[in-house]
Amino acid sequence: MNSMMMMSLYDFLGRAAGPELGREVAQAASKAGVKSEMREVANPKYSGSVMLYPKAFLDLYFRGGLNEGATGKQLLKG
Repeated sequence: MNSMMMMSLYDFLGRAAGPELGREVAQAASKAGVKSEMREVANPKYSGSVMLYPKAFLDLYFRGGLNEGATGKQLLKG
């Protein structure tokens, strides 16, 4: 199993994250020294680059471990 599974915000959240949340996550990853990658995507709704982050980082970020400055909105589905 890949211990550094990389995921886009769309893959992680199950929906489009939007530019504001994307910026917030990118800033938190940069501040934490988290390695990110880019992937090109093309579908009827979006074509371009998306950032990929380690799943472990996204787990921490969206479960309150790294997003001290977040607005407190529920971001996960379910």
